Amino acid sequence: MSPIELKEELYKFIAPTYPDIQIEIIDTPDNIRSLYFTDEQFKLLYPKQRYHLLIHLIPNDFFEQHLAHTTWFELAPNENPDELDYHDQETIAEIKASILAILRNKVSFLSLLDKKFNDGTSKCFGDFRLAKQILTNLKFSIEDQFDIFHVLMDEGGYCDCEILLNVFKESEYAKKYWSK
Repeated sequence: MSPIELKEELYKFIAPTYPDIQIEIIDTPDNIRSLYFTDEQFKLLYPKQRYHLLIHLIPNDFFEQHLAHTTWFELAPNENPDELDYHDQETIAEIKASILAILRNKVSFLSLLDKKFNDGTSKCFGDFRLAKQILTNLKFSIEDQFDIFHVLMDEGGYCDCEILLNVFKESEYAKKYWSK
């Protein structure tokens, strides 16, 4: 599929959710196809969250047939791919147990997030706005939050509600949700 055809197909899948997204496809001389997705809504999201949101908009069979061997960059406007910051799997594996233990046992993070969803005062916006607010109030630095959120994403928590539903399944919110 040519870059122009691929771009048109991707817009069909993605534009209903991200109507202002810009998609650029570049084929390198060594046959590497790079996809650049740029949207204002990505500004407050980690790159791994951006990918997670986009990948779920594309049918699996289309992905397997046309995108499986591509390189993706999910960017906010004026963001450079070289500036994106990720944790590698080795780092996540090293810090995961201690971070999950701290969140579960030593601070009130889990109970505070759980309460926000159980008392009906909050809803999930598909990002970490509630969790960030709680962690900031608990005096976790931006650097600590970077580590925490990468561990949570690795465990399947890509937004506030997924933290409770996929990572901390013992939460009251998860128990109520999964008992439906």
